[in-house]
Amino acid sequence: MTDVRSFVTSYLRAIGAGAQPLPTGALAVRWPPTHAARFGEATTIAFDPLVAEASTAELCVVGSDLLDRIVADASGRGFHCVARVTAENEPLADDVLAANLKFPNARPSILAADRGLVPYLLFNFRVALVTDEKRELVKSVLLNAKTLEVHTAADVFLQDSLTIPEERNVSEANLAASYGAACGALERAILREVEPIRAKASAMLATELERINQFYETSIQELYAGRTQAPLETEKVFRAERDRRVDEAGRKYAFNATAKLVNARTILIPTTTLHLRLANERSSKDLDLEFDAINLETNRPSCDSCHTTTDVVYLCSRGHVACDACDRTCSFCDHVVCSTCAGEVLSQCEACIRKACPDHTFQDEIGRKTYCPDHIHACAICGRMVGPAYVKACGLCEQSYCVVDVETSGRCRTCRTLAAIPATHADVARATTAKGEPKNLTKWVRGENGKYTVLVGKGAIFQYLYVLDKGGATIRREKGVRLLGG
Repeated sequence: MTDVRSFVTSYLRAIGAGAQPLPTGALAVRWPPTHAARFGEATTIAFDPLVAEASTAELCVVGSDLLDRIVADASGRGFHCVARVTAENEPLADDVLAANLKFPNARPSILAADRGLVPYLLFNFRVALVTDEKRELVKSVLLNAKTLEVHTAADVFLQDSLTIPEERNVSEANLAASYGAACGALERAILREVEPIRAKASAMLATELERINQFYETSIQELYAGRTQAPLETEKVFRAERDRRVDEAGRKYAFNATAKLVNARTILIPTTTLHLRLANERSSKDLDLEFDAINLETNRPSCDSCHTTTDVVYLCSRGHVACDACDRTCSFCDHVVCSTCAGEVLSQCEACIRKACPDHTFQDEIGRKTYCPDHIHACAICGRMVGPAYVKACGLCEQSYCVVDVETSGRCRTCRTLAAIPATHADVARATTAKGEPKNLTKWVRGENGKYTVLVGKGAIFQYLYVLDKGGATIRREKGVRLLGG
C-alpha cells in the first residue's frame, strides 16, 4: 500500500502549503489562503494513532475524515503536474539485465541500448474492498506512457520538489491508453489483498447459509411433528422468510471492489531501451526491454504460451519465450520447447512415457510405435529399429536381434551361417589370449554382424563359444558339449 504520509506531503507541496515536521513525528501544516476556508489556517497532522493522541493532532490515515477531505480536494482540483527526475552513475546495461532476468538455455546479447528522457504517468488510486467490512487502500501505478510497461512507483516519484511548469508530454490518445493499462495493473496489484478477503467472505457466507437453512428445516420438521393446523401455509411462510434471509446474507457478504482515480501526473525519467537477442544452438529471438534509471528494473517478458510475465526466460527451439511453468525439456538432452509447441516437437515413448525430441525419438519399423533411446533396439544384423515387443535373443550367442533375424529354432542369422576359419585367425588369438583358454584347438567356425563376432572352437569332447564386441573384447564365453548341435 502506498504510504499515506508520502501522498499527503506531495499534495501539500503541490498546493503550496507549509509543512514542518515536529519532534513527535507529527506534521505542522500552514494552509495557503486558497485552502484556509476548507481546512483552517493551520493544522497539526499525525499519521499514527499514538502520535495523534500524544500530540493532540488530527489523525490522517486511510478512512479518516481529514484524508477524505484531502483526497476530495485533490480530485476536484484535477491538477496534472509534470516532474523531472535525474540519476547519476547508472550501472552498465549488461549488469542491470543480469540482476533482473535469468536465461537458463540461451545467451542474451544486447544489440543496442538507447537512453533518453521518457514521459511516464503516475496514477494514484483510492481502492475500497467491501464485504461485511470495508477496507480502503491507496495504490499508485507508474507506467511508461509510450510502451505502457509498468514500473515500480518508488517513493521518489511521489515527491513534487522537481516539479516543472506543465507541458504537453503525453497525447490524449496515449493518456487514455495509459489509463486503461493502469487500471489493468491496479487489478493485478490488489489481488494479494483481494483473495484473502474474498475467501473469508465466502467462508462466512457458507457458514451463515448453513445456519439459516438448518434453522428453517428444523422449524418445518417441528411444524409437522406438532400436527399444527394449516401446516402447508405456515411452511410457505417459513420458506419465504428463509429465502429473504438467504438473499440478505448474499448481499451482506458479497465482495465488491471499487477504485477511484485521485490524481495523475507526468514524470520525465531517464530510461534505457534494450534491443536484445536471445540465442542458442537451435533458435533465436529478439526482445525489446527497458529499465528506468531509478528502479533499475527491467520489464519482464511475457510467456508466449500462458502470457504471464516471467523473470526466468527459456528459449523454445521454435523461437518462443517460455516461463518456468511452460518450458518442456527432452528427457535425454537440453532441447527445450514451450508448452504450445511440445505436442508437435516432443514424442512420448510407448514403454516409459518419457518425452523426447526428434533426435531421441525412434519409430518401431515393425509395430510403427514410438520409443525413446532406452527402449528402441537397433538390430545388429539388419539394422532394423524395433521396439521391445519385436526383440528376441539368439539361443546360441544370447545376443538380442529383431524377430525377423532369429529363426523359430532360436538361432540368429549370424549363428546359422558360421564358417570355418584357420586356428591362426586374429579373432581366435584375441579370444584365447587369457590364461586357461584352449590354445590347441584346430577347428574353428566364425560369424559376424555389424556389432558382434561369434567364434566356436571344436575340441574332441567340448566346444568353446566366444562372443566378441567390435573392439575385440569377449562379452560372452561358454564351454559345453554339442553347443552347435548335431
